[in-house]
Amino acid sequence: MPVGRVVRIVGGFYYLQNERGETVVAVPRGKLRQSGNIFVGDLVDYEMLPSDQGVIENVHPRKTELKRPYVANVTQVALVFAHKDPDFNYCLIDRFLVMLEAYHLPTLLVFNKSDLVEAECAEENAEPYRKIGYRTVCTSTKTRQGRAEMLAELAGEATTLAGPSGVGKSALINMIVPEYQLKTGKVSEKIGRGRHTTREVQLLPLPEKKGFLFDTPGFTRLDLDFISPRDLTHCFIEFAEFNPECRFVGCLHQQEPDCAVKAAVQEGKIFSWRYEHYLLFLEELKKLEARQYLRSGENRSKRR
Repeated sequence: MPVGRVVRIVGGFYYLQNERGETVVAVPRGKLRQSGNIFVGDLVDYEMLPSDQGVIENVHPRKTELKRPYVANVTQVALVFAHKDPDFNYCLIDRFLVMLEAYHLPTLLVFNKSDLVEAECAEENAEPYRKIGYRTVCTSTKTRQGRAEMLAELAGEATTLAGPSGVGKSALINMIVPEYQLKTGKVSEKIGRGRHTTREVQLLPLPEKKGFLFDTPGFTRLDLDFISPRDLTHCFIEFAEFNPECRFVGCLHQQEPDCAVKAAVQEGKIFSWRYEHYLLFLEELKKLEARQYLRSGENRSKRR
């Protein structure tokens, strides 16, 4: 039975790329159609009907699975932000990074629109994350800066581009693979956010079978409701060195005495703004956990 990779889903039709690089339009059979549990990126078994339409019979086990948006078999995430237009936002970057660390996915940080700022400013934005341990690339779709670096980072990977609207994800894909020429849009001056130019998830094969790019809609809000307060510390990768040195196992690095993370912040080994973002997210998750506990208590009372 032939195998195809789902590269696009439109109106109940699944566009597959088979092992010969051909595109097959297919529909799921029976229970698969009812479940709707087929994502872009999935590998599927399919059969061809006399009408030249495919029928999906089975979905292969996924190596990875991302939600918001739903994509499968991603091997890394290229997290795209702009140096300017929209304004650079460390807190929003850290919110995205926390989500991706919770998914245990390698992350490439791409700082786009480098042509809008001085070279020193672009370097100042990227350097802290390099020191933390993230791979970073500064790009400009106007000058084609960073194209060779991006191609090297994407080679052999199934990469999803993520990030807020208006940072230039579609323009970046156009720079990397010009033949796709995806629709792009300007940042809304009224609301200071990008207009959504990507309406659906699609998987774009890179030339010479050197990998895939997921083009996904942008986001303006990210909820971290699937992360527990105790797991948050593991989503800040620079804390890992100091977590074992804390006096208490499961230290939340907030009010606890003899906290190695707080000491590292005071000594300048951890950026203070990163720690502030950690505390901000921690309070958010603790409040959410408390609300969920109260809600579950109310439900238990109703069942009695």
